[in-house]
Amino acid sequence: METKRIDLKKGFIEVYDFGEIKLHSYQTNDLMYDESYILENKDNVLLVEFPAFYDNLGEFEEYVKGLNKNIVGKVFSDHPNGATIFKDVKGYASKGTIKSMKEGTINGLVTGFETAFGGTFAKEYHEITDVLEDNKVNIGGFELNITYHDENIEIEFPQIGCVYTHMLGHDCHSIVAGEDHANAIIEQLKSYKEKGYNLVLSSHYTPETLKDVDTKIAYLENLKVLEKDSIDINDFKKKVKEKYLEYSGLNYLDMTAGFFFPQN
Repeated sequence: METKRIDLKKGFIEVYDFGEIKLHSYQTNDLMYDESYILENKDNVLLVEFPAFYDNLGEFEEYVKGLNKNIVGKVFSDHPNGATIFKDVKGYASKGTIKSMKEGTINGLVTGFETAFGGTFAKEYHEITDVLEDNKVNIGGFELNITYHDENIEIEFPQIGCVYTHMLGHDCHSIVAGEDHANAIIEQLKSYKEKGYNLVLSSHYTPETLKDVDTKIAYLENLKVLEKDSIDINDFKKKVKEKYLEYSGLNYLDMTAGFFFPQN
């Protein structure tokens, strides 16, 4: 697998060449470190997730068009906004994502981000023209194996040995909704190791390796230990910060602490 980096005006692209398919990973360098993906074969490109801020959409669109390939679709799990570009491209999402856009987590986040970031946040939803229901899908020669969740999906790309999930981030905090959720994530990550993926793709971090998966599993195990050793929410946050001094995503830690220590 050959790799190269292309710097754009704001973000950058990392290209992973798997032979018949190339993966273009776009790091936006926005406030949430959003990541979008482009799959390219000899004829087509497939887009996976979109940038969340207007000032990224222009360079993302220019880069995609510069590949000079037919755009066969745009696939969404957690980031279906940013619909000021590629409006005429087929939009794919699951029933769970569509429901979340209307009344669930995605709707709440988009509403909150619109308030928090004002006119910089690209709030417009993409039109979903094709509902994903099958576990195995082929779009323009790109194979997708899909695992459905209540409000999003995981996507395995078997041709390149990669998997997409919403969040990983081996050196940043994640949103963990209590001990049961931590255990569920640990089992999910262990399954990635068993399958031997080349890369784990996520919405808020550049592609990561199975070594990074090990790091994240250890982090989640430690969260459970620190929760039991803490007297309250502030003590928990203090202990986690001290153990992971260099970690980013303190806003995610605040949310995690609220789940481990719910306030009455």
